Amino acid sequence: MRTITAKVPTKLKKKPISSTALLPSEMIEVPVGKSYGAESINPDVDGHSKVTLSAGSGTFFIFNQHWDGLSTEIVSRVTAEYIFDKQISNELLSDLNACCDLFKINTPPRLRHFLSQIAHESGGLQWLQELASGDDYEWRDDLGNNKPGDGRRYKGGGAIQLTGRANYQAFADFMSDPKVMDGSSYVAQKFPFSSAGFWWTNNDMNTLCDRGATVEKVTRRVNGGINGLDDRIYYYNRCCDVI
Repeated sequence: MRTITAKVPTKLKKKPISSTALLPSEMIEVPVGKSYGAESINPDVDGHSKVTLSAGSGTFFIFNQHWDGLSTEIVSRVTAEYIFDKQISNELLSDLNACCDLFKINTPPRLRHFLSQIAHESGGLQWLQELASGDDYEWRDDLGNNKPGDGRRYKGGGAIQLTGRANYQAFADFMSDPKVMDGSSYVAQKFPFSSAGFWWTNNDMNTLCDRGATVEKVTRRVNGGINGLDDRIYYYNRCCDVI
């Protein structure tokens, strides 16, 4: 849990928009110096972060510039750009750190395996959305695709391609963001790493890493085999250079 503190008189808001556009019932006045425990902090839009407060106190949007305690840099820009061997945008770096914070990917073994696997799966961040049309997923009951167009809409999105209506719905519920159901383009843009972290934690990958798993063992759980093992080892060694 982290602590956030108001730097100025501000508000906890139900929507990430200007306070002048909100009803009084949609915000809570916060005096300067007021602190809250935060279970999770995720970047959102227009300079806001989505914060889930501790003790079941609710989920709100806060204006970043009004608060201390929001920044958690687990992976620096220099480290990320060395591992992926390319420049990384502010948006990508923000979601990467939000992901690592939210899903507790925060020790050297966890980070090395997570970053090397997503580096391979995304082709060094070249592909954050599946290249295929998604037509092959149409009417796939095992993916929850039960409406026309689900195959294309819910094709692979993110660094470890989230696929299928059922998985998108589970992720949308977890993130409390119904726009996830817009489909793969939204996930690829907004949650490329957090969607991968969601899969990572649902498959108990941190525990596997904590037990000293090899790249091959991690790869078998991610891939179901050892496809691309040499490339995954290459990225793992790059991770070891800087983490």
